[in-house]
Amino acid sequence: MAMALSSSALPCSLLMAALMLLASIAQVQGITRYYDFNVTMANVTRLCATKSIVTVNGQFPGPKLVAREGDRVVVRVTNHAQHNISLHW
Repeated sequence: MAMALSSSALPCSLLMAALMLLASIAQVQGITRYYDFNVTMANVTRLCATKSIVTVNGQFPGPKLVAREGDRVVVRVTNHAQHNISLHW
């Protein structure tokens, strides 16, 4: 014996189905964001002392990366410094 939906459950079921359909349509794929990082050494003088520091695109700290959930981020790093480096996010 099959169960029949009551008259009050049918509109609720239709509303839930419509909301799920709208939610699946509203999902938008993120965009791809590209960044180029040129890593170099620069001399900086602070409090009468000169020190060599690693800079990214001439900045310390390096530039801000902007991304939203679902985005793809591509970072191309060119190391112009004498030694190996590692970048952390």
